[in-house]
Amino acid sequence: MNLFSVPNSLVAAIASFGFAVLPALAAPDRAHVVNVYAWSDYFPPSVVEKFQTETGMHVNYTVFDSPDTAETALSMGSSNYDIVTMNASPHLAREIPKGFWKKLDQSQIPNARNADPQILKILGRVDPGNLYAVPWMWGTVGVLYNAEKVKSILGLLPAESLDLIFKKELAAKFEKCGISLLDSWQDILPLMARYLGQPQLSAEPAQLAAVLKKLAEIRPFLRRISTSGYYEQLADGELCLSIGYSGDAMIARRMAQEGGTKIPVNYAFPRISVPLYIDSMVIPADSPNYAGALKFINFMMRPEISAEVTQFIGFASGNAAAVPFLDLSMRANSIVYPPPDVRARFETERVYTSDELRTFNRAWQRFRTGE
Repeated sequence: MNLFSVPNSLVAAIASFGFAVLPALAAPDRAHVVNVYAWSDYFPPSVVEKFQTETGMHVNYTVFDSPDTAETALSMGSSNYDIVTMNASPHLAREIPKGFWKKLDQSQIPNARNADPQILKILGRVDPGNLYAVPWMWGTVGVLYNAEKVKSILGLLPAESLDLIFKKELAAKFEKCGISLLDSWQDILPLMARYLGQPQLSAEPAQLAAVLKKLAEIRPFLRRISTSGYYEQLADGELCLSIGYSGDAMIARRMAQEGGTKIPVNYAFPRISVPLYIDSMVIPADSPNYAGALKFINFMMRPEISAEVTQFIGFASGNAAAVPFLDLSMRANSIVYPPPDVRARFETERVYTSDELRTFNRAWQRFRTGE
């Protein structure tokens, strides 16, 4: 029997034997808790502590390993999350019409006006009127590489950096020093399609077969297919090439310096098109603490707070007002903030039909398992 719900007569009887009866426990005040679901390090401890101190709210931070994982959790309902960071395309593009997210009360988030106009405009393609999402961090997909290894093996970086991995004769040269790909068909399949000259990733049998054939050619030379941890292996020398995220290139650089390996991790943008991802803060439709979530967004969109996060993780901030607060080395870093000619080649992923999603998922699983 639960002692917190026993009748008074029984309480008195128990107490007569010298046992203490605990008072009923108060239910947690959900209005003072903000549950966050995001990528690792997207809200570093330093900024979370500042938010908690200023507001008196407690933050529970849960890390996901892919937006697909987060989408599955949210689709089941009653997730109990108040803030989620979600990729604009294709995820928000298909989730907003399904009612996943709550409209933002703009009057409660005045700092959202600090959002980068270009990023906000691109985000508006999937969130017309910018009603549901506030851009948080953004970056690109490209080639992370050990500059010393590339120089010793090839001499010069190819004009198309993707050749290092997507050309089997070049990939074979780097097999021994280690190559990795993101475990994300949403990143790799469209990139290979564009590399082959296709206008976009297609489920049309002949076009998809060409993409898969090219990937199969380089499969024997890959050491790992993973979205997590590859940047650590680049920093400690276990890998020398990877297709990955620009922000992870910055993390790998920091790890190489802090770990003492001094490995020169560099990053190159694809030549034809540059895949862009925008991770935004959104509030689930069933959030138990909508008011707290709005306070969280408004706090994080303060210029100095957004700058602190970018300075820590090396991802470009969706907050234009944060840029002047960054160190000059960060503001001038072309990996984090690409020059205009690279920005002109930005492309976001399109939205896929249910049939296409099944086709691409099956194709990717066959590739990654080597079937």
